[in-house]
Amino acid sequence: MSLRVRSALADGISRAFRRNGWILIGTYFLISLLQGGLVLMVSTTTLPLDSFAAPAAGGQMPSPGTQLPPLISLQAALIASFTGGFLTFPVLVVASRALVSQFTDHIPEEFVFHRLGRASVNSFLGSWIVSIVVSVLTIGLFTLAGWGLFAAADQSTLLYLISTWPGRALLVGACLVLLIPGAFLGVNLIFVGQEVAVRDKNVIGAIVGSWRLTRRSRLRLLALALVLFIPQMIISVILSELFPPIPAQILVIVESAIVQIVMLAIMARAYVQLYDGTELSPAYLSKTADAQRR
Repeated sequence: MSLRVRSALADGISRAFRRNGWILIGTYFLISLLQGGLVLMVSTTTLPLDSFAAPAAGGQMPSPGTQLPPLISLQAALIASFTGGFLTFPVLVVASRALVSQFTDHIPEEFVFHRLGRASVNSFLGSWIVSIVVSVLTIGLFTLAGWGLFAAADQSTLLYLISTWPGRALLVGACLVLLIPGAFLGVNLIFVGQEVAVRDKNVIGAIVGSWRLTRRSRLRLLALALVLFIPQMIISVILSELFPPIPAQILVIVESAIVQIVMLAIMARAYVQLYDGTELSPAYLSKTADAQRR
C-alpha cells in the first residue's frame, strides 16, 4: 500500500497528544533529564580538596579543587551520554508498540514486558549500525569528492568556487548531491526500530524488513522525514540562542521529548499504512487485543 503523507502526519500528531502519548512524552523527558544530569555531573566534576597523589615523573597533577582535565572529562561525558542514551531505548520500544496499535488510553502490560530487554538491545544495535553506515558512507563520499576537487582543480578554479556566489552555489549543489546516497540508505532503514519492537525481529531481520517495506515509498518517506527534521533543528537553535545555557538545555530536553514522540507516532502511522493500513496486533498481543474488544 502506498504512503499518504498528510494522513500519517494528522494521525500521528493526534496519537501523540492522547493519553498514551503524554505518558510516553513524560517518561522520555525524565530519562533524557537523567542523561543530561549525568553528563553535566561528570563534565563539571572537581578533584577532591584532600587529593595528595604524587605526580608521575616529569608529569603534573591538577590542583585539588579544580575540574578534571579536559581529556578525562570528555571521556567521562561520552560514557555518561552513552549510558543515558541506552536508557531511552526501552521507552522507544514501548512507544513503537503502543503507537502502531489501537490502544490510545492505556498501555497494555505486554507492550512493556514482552522481551523488552532483547528488543531494547536489538533496537540500540540497529540504531548504531544505521547511524554508523550512513555516516561512513556520507563522510567517505565527501572525503573522496574533496580529494578529487583539490587534485584536479587549479588555484584559480578553487578561488572561483570559494569567493564567488556562482561558485558557492555549485559547491552547495555538489554537497546536496553527495548527501543523496546517505539519505537513500537512511530512508530504506527508517523502520528498523519498528521491525524490532513490533515484529520481534533481530537486527539483520529488521534491516531486511525495513528495506522491503520502504521500496515503493522512498520519496514520500524522505519528504516526511524532512518535514519532521527541519522544524526540530530550527526550534532547537532558537531555544539555544534566546535563553541562558541551563534554561535553554532544559527547554531543549522538553522540546526533544515532545518532538521525539510526535515523530515516532507519525512514523508509526506511516508504518501501519505500509502494512495495508490495518492496526498491527503482533502475536504476543493477540490475547490483550481480543480481551479489549470483548
